[in-house]
Amino acid sequence: PPREQRSRFGADCECVHTITYHWSIDNKSLIYAGGHCHAPSCLDISLYRNDTGTPQLLCRQATKYGAGDVKHDKFDEADFVALPPCLWEGEGLDPAPWLGPKTPMVSVKRNRNTRLGHFGEMASWQMRGIPFPAHRAQLADRKAAVVARS
Repeated sequence: PPREQRSRFGADCECVHTITYHWSIDNKSLIYAGGHCHAPSCLDISLYRNDTGTPQLLCRQATKYGAGDVKHDKFDEADFVALPPCLWEGEGLDPAPWLGPKTPMVSVKRNRNTRLGHFGEMASWQMRGIPFPAHRAQLADRKAAVVARS
């Protein structure tokens, strides 16, 4: 058996390193979210809104390995690692989630351990949304409150 590999940080292990990041977003309808996650050490990255105190999953990206079926899908290269983004709005897609004023957001990223120390990890997202001025956001929130009461 191979000798146990060590770095200055200790022995390698079959463990998962989790990174959590908190921030807020103002007045956007989210249409695209792509987590910043380096393959192949990235297991997955999840995006939550947390405006109720109970995190609600908006997007989860998990590594997807190509099967090599390029005859049916020209992008399905064997063993190619991809992290498909989350998309909203448009034909066949879910409606865009509305993120009102100061919506608390949480990102959780899980990485495999590596044999050597790995610096510069983050749990950030590249996102696109449709911005709304504050007065339109207030109108949308009022409309949602009326619908919720009926």
